[in-house]
Amino acid sequence: MPQPLVRAALAGSVLALAMTASASASSDAAWADFQKEVATRCKAAATKDSGVKTWTVAVSAFGSQTFGMAVLTGKAQGGVPVKYACAMNKQTKAVEVAGGEPSGWVVR
Repeated sequence: MPQPLVRAALAGSVLALAMTASASASSDAAWADFQKEVATRCKAAATKDSGVKTWTVAVSAFGSQTFGMAVLTGKAQGGVPVKYACAMNKQTKAVEVAGGEPSGWVVR
């Protein structure tokens, strides 16, 4: 009698481990997709605002509870550096950017 119980427990453990690994992999893929979406939407918004088409984008891996966050840096005409902060609402996908002009950032 104990052998069937041991087999059932072992099978259940193996199944639980397999499900955990699968969930973890899909979570990683979902976060990677989220990060790409934040980068893509933020680049589009910053390009619309500035005309700059080439960006270096740093995306917060998970963002906040409500927003995906990114910082974009690029060069405007004449090589003038520009920087934007970007927030994408996780629910609505609405994006807002701030910054752009070199004098738009204050260090305190």
